[in-house]
Amino acid sequence: MGLIGSSVAAPTSTWWQPAVGTTWQCVLDQPVGSLTLPVQIYDFDLFNTPQSSIDTLHAAGKQVICYFSAGTYEPDRPDSAEILSDPSAVGATLDGWPDEKWLDIRTDFIVNIMKARIDTAVSKGCDGVDPDNIDGYDNGGGGFSTPLTASDSVTFMTQLSTYAHSQGLAIGLKNAGGIVEDTLSFLDWSVNEQCVQYDECDTFSPFISAGKPVFHIEYLDQSPDVQQDCYGPNTTGFSTILKQDEDDLPAAVQFCPAQSS
Repeated sequence: MGLIGSSVAAPTSTWWQPAVGTTWQCVLDQPVGSLTLPVQIYDFDLFNTPQSSIDTLHAAGKQVICYFSAGTYEPDRPDSAEILSDPSAVGATLDGWPDEKWLDIRTDFIVNIMKARIDTAVSKGCDGVDPDNIDGYDNGGGGFSTPLTASDSVTFMTQLSTYAHSQGLAIGLKNAGGIVEDTLSFLDWSVNEQCVQYDECDTFSPFISAGKPVFHIEYLDQSPDVQQDCYGPNTTGFSTILKQDEDDLPAAVQFCPAQSS
């Protein structure tokens, strides 16, 4: 019996659902920093986060969302070589991220690799997963001869959410505002970057109306007005944190000040 098969929980029909307004922290770089911040949820990198950090947070009654890039190839992941074994599944380089390439999320090959990552999340005790870069449709179709479409992303997220939920994990939508309406019913939250900066928070507010949180990040080097970042149009109910820049997500975080009356 393989390692993954022996460590993954039996299928279940129940999973954790965070509430609107739940506080959070997001750290995708190392070290993870303080595990005693006044927040309920930590969003950590699936592969690089020490198991001890997840265990410590669970012992404190907190939840852990595990991040991975579901729609791009990255060179430093445990399954990177496996992805490269099928060059037809690898597309164009991401704008601004020269080491990453879009993946053909329409293929069973890529879907199964991402299901295996969900298995890893289960084995590490993650409460949910944060699959990133599923919006190749909005980035030149990923550079494939037959471009990726929004419908392809909806299908992909349907497959991942069905599998994650069957394993007892929650799962959210990362950015990808163009498919909010088509995925809202089966996803558990939204993680959004920079909707204040780009004046598009109304795109993600349907999650709030549906009783599901929006975990929201603004970057101070791009949008330095803290009051606007925290309380701008259509951000009511959002769980907002501020980070210094968009190039990485270290432990340093700024929380929103109390809203002035």
